Amino acid sequence: MTKVETFNPQSLGPAIMPYSNAAVANGFLFVAGQVALDPEANVVSPNDSYAQTKCIIDRIKVILAEKGATLDNIAQTTVFITDLKYLPDYNRAWTEEFSNHRPARATVVCGLLIEGLVVEVTAIAAL
Repeated sequence: MTKVETFNPQSLGPAIMPYSNAAVANGFLFVAGQVALDPEANVVSPNDSYAQTKCIIDRIKVILAEKGATLDNIAQTTVFITDLKYLPDYNRAWTEEFSNHRPARATVVCGLLIEGLVVEVTAIAAL
């Protein structure tokens, strides 16, 4: 039976729903959907896809670092965005953070659970 380890980095603040920020199993790190929230669960830069993407990637970096990984370990991501008008600024922030590393990515246009959020990202990293 595979052991699954879940964790929530303290610096990110508590999860706002019943989930873990990340889980590790079989040499992979699964990052739950990350959104632009500060440690008190306030939306960071409402409706600004560039700033929210930067915040989300910073959150993902914190999660990865807990297991000795970096953005270069990410193999796959899924991006949820509320409107295609946010995609150019999202892509600009993504490219600045990931540089030449290009994990596989799916992008879905959908609604998000909290007003002002326009981007959410999940990721799978190889450890």
